[in-house]
Amino acid sequence: MPLMWYNGSIMSTVENIVLGTPIVSLDDLGVRPDEITTFVDFEEIENEDGEVFLPVLLKHCGIFESTSKVKQAHRQRIKSTKIKDELSRNLWRNIDGFEVTHFKIGKRIFWLIVGER
Repeated sequence: MPLMWYNGSIMSTVENIVLGTPIVSLDDLGVRPDEITTFVDFEEIENEDGEVFLPVLLKHCGIFESTSKVKQAHRQRIKSTKIKDELSRNLWRNIDGFEVTHFKIGKRIFWLIVGER
């Protein structure tokens, strides 16, 4: 369902963030047509060294208001014993290659799908 109710008002949610071109189809990954998917090109968010910093991507997609908010969330997640997957736990990192990572940040749940440049 692309929209959800929150405190009596409708807010949109990002269910998938696709960075670059996926190496397999979104159908093969189980992405449904009714899910909200945000497509981002590497050129939109990479720095001058050609690296993609995850906090910049999360800010760009509206998951966080600023990269400092990402850093605050990162500090809490690193201490957490509930999050077992290292890629999902670490928000303060560069995206180095292909990945499909599930995130739950507050009430937001989404997948990060990183493909080719």
